[in-house]
Amino acid sequence: MSLIVFGLNHKSAPVAIREKLAHLCGVPIPQADGCNLESVPVYTCNRVEVYYAGNAAAAQRSFVELLAHNGINYDNLVEYFYRHDGEDAVLHLLAVAAGLDSMILGENQILHQVKESYRYSTEQGFVGKQLHRLFQKALEVGKKVRSETGISQNRVSIASTAVDLARSIFGPLSASTALVIGAGEMASLVAVHLRENGVKKMLFVNRTEASAQELAEKFDGESRPFEQLEELLGRCDIVISSTSAPAAIVSVALMQKVMQKRSERPIFIVDIAVPRDFEADCQDIANLFLYDVDDLQNVVNENMSQRHVEAEKARAIVQYEASQFQTSVAAFTVVPLINRLREQTETIRQTEMERFFAQNPDLNEEHKQAFDQCSRSLTAKWLHNQIVALKKQGSADSEQLRLIAETLGLAEDSLPQTPLSVAGQKRKTGE
Repeated sequence: MSLIVFGLNHKSAPVAIREKLAHLCGVPIPQADGCNLESVPVYTCNRVEVYYAGNAAAAQRSFVELLAHNGINYDNLVEYFYRHDGEDAVLHLLAVAAGLDSMILGENQILHQVKESYRYSTEQGFVGKQLHRLFQKALEVGKKVRSETGISQNRVSIASTAVDLARSIFGPLSASTALVIGAGEMASLVAVHLRENGVKKMLFVNRTEASAQELAEKFDGESRPFEQLEELLGRCDIVISSTSAPAAIVSVALMQKVMQKRSERPIFIVDIAVPRDFEADCQDIANLFLYDVDDLQNVVNENMSQRHVEAEKARAIVQYEASQFQTSVAAFTVVPLINRLREQTETIRQTEMERFFAQNPDLNEEHKQAFDQCSRSLTAKWLHNQIVALKKQGSADSEQLRLIAETLGLAEDSLPQTPLSVAGQKRKTGE
């Protein structure tokens, strides 16, 4: 049995290629004729992957058919796809769940997406024991990495960093009033983070009043005429400015006037506009905290650098857990053979002891117990060596296991039943 993953992501393919596969979400995974495949698709905006357990050739046929059913020729895009097998597939999924393979290192959303993909495939009956164990391990490792490292700490986007800075000045933001100047995409993103951090009152102002009204409706705030800007600056605690004005719209003189009216009450301003909306010397005014795009980017870069340090710890966890998983899988595969060997050995031992005692009726009970104990000790030592050798064969496929069973003189029914056949039977019978 093999573990295989086929896919592409932001590292292997540009967005022009990734968007061609965006509509695959929710599409059933084809089953290759004559083969039962476990499968879990993981689709996000930056990756399209399908994890398989079963015959490798059948898995590739399934993936190619999945693309073909949706008008995509695998051969035309083959340079963008990757394939990982066995331990590499395990390592890849654990790295994905840990946030090590994301466009934004350490992002948390991917762990939820992996969990939902696993849940969906389980409900559809496409997951057997092999992928159950793999995805449960991946979710466990994803949580472990985030609890034992700081890979997901420290904001790494301009919008979230701006809000973190505001919180560092004001503490909890639930009592703060925010003013959004302009209607750009970045201003909207910052507004999202402000709302998520508890800001209840948001005011919006823009030269085009309709745009301000649109944002106000989106964030359950209020729009104001642009002519009220000075008054609004005097009332608000947090200001996000992102206009497309060709020059500064707020002068030092205006902010000095505003700050006099605020009676030393601090104001936090994020000027995301390029060119800047606030004159640079505004930052010299007491109790005025002004940050522009470059300031925020420096913080983002520093935070990302810290995440890279934490990523090394995360990779060590992933490597260790992948190794442990492989060891457990190897042992699991040959457990039925080991159990059958133990049973057969004990049956032979008991039969031979009974025959020996029958041939030597003069032996007293003490001597019988001594012989019995000696036979147990001999078979235990012999079994130990056989079990160690069997565990080393944990990665063997079904044909190799059959040959091992024959060599040891074990019955055919002692071979482990593959999780794939169980999953396939359930799909056929509707269980």
